[in-house]
Amino acid sequence: MGMAASQARFLNLTARKTNIEYEGQQINQQRTELSNESANLYNQMLGLRVPTPPNTQDYTKVEYTFMMPGGNDEAHIAQISPEYKNGAKTGKYVVVFSYTSVEFGVPPCSDNEKSKATKDTEGNYLVTSRSGKTYKPTKYDSTDTEMVKIHGDAVAKLNEDTSFGDVYFINVGTEEKPIYHYYSGTELATATADDAKTNAVTWYQAADVDVYHEDKYSGCSISRDTQNRVQSFTVTPVTEVDDGAGGTTEVAGTPTTFAVTTKTITDEAAYNDAMNEYTYQSYLYEQEMNNINARTSIVHAQDRDLELRLKQLDTEHNAVQTEIETVKSVCKKNVEDSFKTFA
Repeated sequence: MGMAASQARFLNLTARKTNIEYEGQQINQQRTELSNESANLYNQMLGLRVPTPPNTQDYTKVEYTFMMPGGNDEAHIAQISPEYKNGAKTGKYVVVFSYTSVEFGVPPCSDNEKSKATKDTEGNYLVTSRSGKTYKPTKYDSTDTEMVKIHGDAVAKLNEDTSFGDVYFINVGTEEKPIYHYYSGTELATATADDAKTNAVTWYQAADVDVYHEDKYSGCSISRDTQNRVQSFTVTPVTEVDDGAGGTTEVAGTPTTFAVTTKTITDEAAYNDAMNEYTYQSYLYEQEMNNINARTSIVHAQDRDLELRLKQLDTEHNAVQTEIETVKSVCKKNVEDSFKTFA
């Protein structure tokens, strides 16, 4: 090989080696970026909140109940606290409770159930029900024995409202099965002051209604079981009587003991809502994990391809380096043969 050819070959191999090294650097840079992306995906996975299923204990509470005197209404104990007098504990307790009783009442209709009221040409009240049927109300007469027998209790309830005024009623049922609707004379008079005007008026119907009560017993003694749960409490009424010396004295009455029932109540609706939320969050968690795993698999596949390419470049680099060493030897020999005059 001549000197010029050797030099040209040497320059070509050097350029090729440089290109291989540059491509290797680019691959290393790409693998570094993939490594950073993989680390970010891992940190993202660590940042995910793993859903926790709801515990029924979190939606369960212990409730104390007892039967009110008469045994018809169940009372729920809201609080048991020490009793104080003159800033000091008396050794007794105050039991705060609530209960719902079913009582006779005359509740009003809803706003969208109201009747339409007007007057006829003779000035009599007329009411039209939602079904479109028109009735002429009858005024309640407290001197009518039969009317008092049928409507007396309902009218007495309605008259607890001082603004109710005279009571008028209609029968929207049948003669065999009457259904009475009651109207306020005050409202009828106001609503039908103009004969040409039709107004919505409220009607009332006798029914059993639930009445909520809150009350408390003071001066109670508490009995508990081995688990410190309330078993019963005893109420002793105290009456202040004149002591004959210008003062009063307390006289204890007959004590009453109430047996307390312990109930464990689970809020099923709240628990089911929490379980539905857990199911939804689990779905989101699994979906996000699948997305991260899929993206991680792509990153790893890309890194394996780059690693394989880097090994190919390394093999090619070694081959070029070996050939460069050979060409350098040839160039050295050509220089010696061409310019060395004496051996």
